[in-house]
Amino acid sequence: MPDNSGDVDGMTAEEAERIVRNAGAGRLDMSDPEIRKLVATAQRSIARHTLWGDVSGTRHRRWVIGGILFLLLWLIGLAVPFLSTFVWSR
Repeated sequence: MPDNSGDVDGMTAEEAERIVRNAGAGRLDMSDPEIRKLVATAQRSIARHTLWGDVSGTRHRRWVIGGILFLLLWLIGLAVPFLSTFVWSR
């Protein structure tokens, strides 16, 4: 089985493209709800691969969380001297 460590939604970009291509050509039974879910997952996977490349969602999420934490610490660093000078000194 291939290494899917960088895959989004558990499938590679090539697998997702093949599934969507076969669904578009009418080769898949779209009356089956499981097939429809698989095609929808493949379409989402292609959209994510198109937007973010072959980067997993957890890596992107770590950057977002790290940026939010950095901004919070920066704001606290600005607020504490301000509060100690103008508010808490009274």
